[in-house]
Amino acid sequence: MQRESEKTNPYLVQKILTASSEQLVAYIYDAAIISCARKEKVKASQAVQELINSLNFDSDKNIAVKFFQLYHYILDQINSENFNRARELLNELRETWNKAMKIT
Repeated sequence: MQRESEKTNPYLVQKILTASSEQLVAYIYDAAIISCARKEKVKASQAVQELINSLNFDSDKNIAVKFFQLYHYILDQINSENFNRARELLNELRETWNKAMKIT
C-alpha cells in the first residue's frame, strides 16, 4: 500500500507531460529552490543534477561549461549545507531563465 507521501498527483503528472522543454527547466529550478528552502539535501542535489544533465554541450560549449561550473558550485553549497546561498543562486538563475524564455 502506498504511503500518503508516495501518491502521485495526477494534476502534476499532466502538467509535466504537457510542458515545453523551457517550462521543464523552470520546474526543475522550482524543485531545487523548494528543496533548499526545506533543507532537503538529497532532493536539492537531484534537482541540480537534472539541470546539469539538461546542458547541451553541442550547441554552445562555452555557455554550457559556464553553467556546468556554476551548477557544481551550487552542488558544493548544498553538500556543505549552505542552503541559503544555493537558494539565492537558483532564484537568480530561475528569474533570468524565465525572462529569457518569457515564462510567466
